[in-house]
Amino acid sequence: MSIPPDTIHFNQSYLNYHYEWNGFPTILAFVPWIYMLPTLVVTYKITAIYFSTDWDTVEPGKNQHVFLVISLVQISCFLFFLFNYLLVRLPATGLFTSYCAGIPPNSWLLVVSFLASYTNYLAMVYPFFMPVVRLIILMHPKNHNRINSIMMMITVPFGLIYPICFTFFLFPAIGTCKQLEYPYPFGSIWIYYSGPAFGLRNTPFFLANLSFWLGCSIVANILLFIKIAHAREQLFTQQTSGTSYKAQVSITYTTIAMIVFYVTNGLTLLSYYLFYGSHSILAYTMLARPFGNDAQACLVSWIFYRTHPVFKKTTDTGGMFERRVATA
Repeated sequence: MSIPPDTIHFNQSYLNYHYEWNGFPTILAFVPWIYMLPTLVVTYKITAIYFSTDWDTVEPGKNQHVFLVISLVQISCFLFFLFNYLLVRLPATGLFTSYCAGIPPNSWLLVVSFLASYTNYLAMVYPFFMPVVRLIILMHPKNHNRINSIMMMITVPFGLIYPICFTFFLFPAIGTCKQLEYPYPFGSIWIYYSGPAFGLRNTPFFLANLSFWLGCSIVANILLFIKIAHAREQLFTQQTSGTSYKAQVSITYTTIAMIVFYVTNGLTLLSYYLFYGSHSILAYTMLARPFGNDAQACLVSWIFYRTHPVFKKTTDTGGMFERRVATA
């Protein structure tokens, strides 16, 4: 097998490399776990509500399809974080540089690159359906469950198939290890690919999809807020429970937070496209890119968890037991 150019495979300098403290790449690999591990616990709690609830029993402010969408969003975001971590942040530490230099390009490396791209698209697609689900609830108050159930039966498999349309060119490729460009030091590597079909690259597809789904989400949210404003009197009358109102506010905050992912991911990806490999000061924005990707997983999970009444607990009059406020 011929070795693709600009890779580290069987390069003597990298074969002789020994890990040593390399500053910020090691820090960037450690820091995310400080906030991602607690976020993973919160994501588990959100998903557990969806699977443990009897959805045939109506509870104020608690909607099956809202919890399903949030669960899908958070699971896809965590998977994206995990595979992106294996793609860039972990190999950038230099821990596996010598090992990668001693093996040929292979399909296992490609799997990491493919799954990082695949889960990135998942994290783009599912947030759009949060405002759509809520719009259907407002527009069809009597039969929204039936409509949303049909939509989600289509949406879930659609989200799983959709990324293939923009990653198919990776199937004939081979996974490689490459030296990260400035400002990363020697020995900081990442996993890439060589020999994609038609010479295609990920970045243009990512930017196009980010723009498309950002635009769709903004339009859907504008329509949602207009509908909420027109229906405010019906939604929040004195008869509406405090729990339902708090749930509506919580979901609104969560929906807005989902847009952050598109913006941060888009800005950092555009910066990568324009400045990666240059010695411009803007090349340092590459260091912030992974944290921009983490924003949605953390913001959405914590905002929803901290504001939705289903997760609120109060102490009863006896002071001995905790009960959940009327779940929503």
